[in-house]
Amino acid sequence: MQSLPGSVTVQDSGSLRSAVESIFRYRQLWIFVAAGVIALTLLYTLLMPKEYRSEMEILVQNTRGAEQITPDRNTGTVTINDVTEEQINSEIELLRSRGLANVVVDPQWNSRQVSALSYAQLKAHDKAVAEFEKHLSAELVRKSNIIHLTYTASDPHQATEYMTRLLTAFLAKQREIAQPPGTADFFASEAERYKHELDDAQQKLTAFQQKQQIVSVPDTEQSIDGQVNAAEAELRSTDAQISEVTRKLGTQTRQLKGISARQTTVERTVPNEYSIEQLNTMLAELENKRTTLLTKFTENDRLVQEVNKQIADTKASLANAQHMTSQEQSTDVNPVWQAVTGSIIENEADRQALRARHDALVQQIAGLRGNLSDVEGSTVEYTTLRQQVTDLENNYQLYTQKRDEARIADQMNANRLLNVSIAQSPTFTISPFRPKPMVDMVLGGFTAVILASFVVFFAEMGRSTIASSNELERVSQFPVLAVVSLDRNRGELMDQLRDGAPVLIGMTPSSGMRNEAAAGSALMRYRRELRAL
Repeated sequence: MQSLPGSVTVQDSGSLRSAVESIFRYRQLWIFVAAGVIALTLLYTLLMPKEYRSEMEILVQNTRGAEQITPDRNTGTVTINDVTEEQINSEIELLRSRGLANVVVDPQWNSRQVSALSYAQLKAHDKAVAEFEKHLSAELVRKSNIIHLTYTASDPHQATEYMTRLLTAFLAKQREIAQPPGTADFFASEAERYKHELDDAQQKLTAFQQKQQIVSVPDTEQSIDGQVNAAEAELRSTDAQISEVTRKLGTQTRQLKGISARQTTVERTVPNEYSIEQLNTMLAELENKRTTLLTKFTENDRLVQEVNKQIADTKASLANAQHMTSQEQSTDVNPVWQAVTGSIIENEADRQALRARHDALVQQIAGLRGNLSDVEGSTVEYTTLRQQVTDLENNYQLYTQKRDEARIADQMNANRLLNVSIAQSPTFTISPFRPKPMVDMVLGGFTAVILASFVVFFAEMGRSTIASSNELERVSQFPVLAVVSLDRNRGELMDQLRDGAPVLIGMTPSSGMRNEAAAGSALMRYRRELRAL
């Protein structure tokens, strides 16, 4: 190739033809690079040890809120409507943590004493942990709440086993985070302690109540105060009743003075019925006797005359008896006097009863006020004991509730009711993850073509010579009439052109003249045109 003065860099237009020409110009370089890449790919496919992959997917959700252990009665709960990015990233970091890696490579690691292990054992453990972390991958699936985990190993059984250990350790850590170990035992022991203290305080309060003969000081005060108010109201009512009864007695006493004690109740005239009845009987007997005598004697007989005389006297006595009457009169107690007197007696008795009731109420009020003073004097001690019982009872109920909640949380943890769930369990496959001969060879061939083409491109970009007539035309701005070889008839052609006009002749690295006859005739025609000008 002929170099241009000033080392002018010539570049092609970048068309497909130019690219193919460049590859053909540097075909040895292109073949060398492509063959090297394919050879490396083949070696990688043949020599690379087989690796197996186990996959697992974990769904992050808010099945349970983040509970806070607080001394309050109500459990503090942080409510999160949606799963946040920070929450998912926290779960990913937990999966990548060294604490889980220690348990995965050595399930008994947490139960061992680190000081009891030798340096070689610790070093081997650290190496195994580093190897596990190197082959573990945890990433968030785009636009989802799923964490995708993969682990590669030379044995498919080892890959699946390690992923299973990781899942077990992760769920154990989730349970530990959701409910710290020993929470239920702590609340149970505290509840038992407060139960004993509450029993002691209740015994003291009961002894005080029995000694003071009260159940509750406030209730007793309220009860006594109510009794005092009721007694005072009843006393006022009694005084009013006494005054009313006294006024009644005065009025009734004045009225009684104008009322007689007895009054006539019955007055009647009674005839002499007994005498009339006797006389009628006697008259009937005499007439019968006369009739009997007339059968024996004459009208004028002395016995008959005597009987007639008796009959006449009896009739006269009967007539007198019929005109004779007797007067009967009955008297009784005056009911008005009796009612007033009875009312006076009753009101007097009521007044005496009311006065006695008044005196009893006065004494009762005095006694109640004394009791109220005694109860008020024991208020401080009772309040202290009662407050102590109330506080201990509240604490006991609180710790009992917390104990039950902790036991429920433990049962939820045992049944995997956590904020994460297993979307896909660790997989097992006997097909190696890599290498994949077919895919690797296709990718290697494609890489070989691309890489060899890039090498040729950079070689073409660094070229400072003219390789074709088209490049010569673009550089010289003159038409190219012929192309001759560099190594044959070069001196003769240059002698023929010394006496003529300057003509640019393209040189190529080809070994022979390209159509020398046509080039010679074209050169002569060009000379004639120049001379005519």
